[in-house]
Amino acid sequence: MVSSEPSGRVHVEPGGDAVHVSWERGPLNIFDTRLLRDLTEGLRSAQVREARVVVLKGEGKCWSAGFSIEDHLRPRVREMMTAFRDAVTAIRGVGAPTIGQVHSHCLGGGLELLMACDLAVGTVSSTYGQPEVKLGVFPPFGVVAYERMLGPRRARELLFLGGTVSAEEAQRMGILNRVVPDSELSSEVGRSARTLAGYRSGTLRLLKRLMREDQTSPLLKVESAYLNELMTEPGAEDSLKAFLEKRPAAARS
Repeated sequence: MVSSEPSGRVHVEPGGDAVHVSWERGPLNIFDTRLLRDLTEGLRSAQVREARVVVLKGEGKCWSAGFSIEDHLRPRVREMMTAFRDAVTAIRGVGAPTIGQVHSHCLGGGLELLMACDLAVGTVSSTYGQPEVKLGVFPPFGVVAYERMLGPRRARELLFLGGTVSAEEAQRMGILNRVVPDSELSSEVGRSARTLAGYRSGTLRLLKRLMREDQTSPLLKVESAYLNELMTEPGAEDSLKAFLEKRPAAARS
């Protein structure tokens, strides 16, 4: 996670065999509450509802380096958490298969959004991580889904240690399906989209619906703990504010 940038936008447009949903906000595609809402709106558009395949990607320098630190602070954190839950639910609720197309940084909440996709392809130079613990918080969807998706040991390593892994390690962990040279990312995703588009759409939609588990209720439970326990502890915001103010955090309790 890094500090926010002032503007952003989401694009929804057809591209070959897929509808592409992309976002752009500053050099590192930092999501704030507004951009999360725009993403949810785009994912619920008629174009996405009717698509055979949906590709999600960040424009510019990276997929996303995380969520706005300012939006993690009171009184904005509740609004941000609701917008985040809605965005994750919207990605998981897309009827067609979704492919995350990743280049460069995929960190924090950006990685959670990627993990909500059905498939993920990343460049060899891309990096992945959940650094939230370093700022005294944690990734809600990661808490709900990662043990099942990655296995207990790998999930806890990712969430507890807050480190960053390479694309090759992300593939070994199960974050990525494929790793490709940077120059081949779009073509590789295009090949996957063409394969999926060539199958019977109704079959893929039913298959996806049956494979998905409803994780909205568990996510609400984790969100409640985040807001009503984690964020009410003494000094809960110090590490977040220290990051914004470029100063050392207070001694850990």
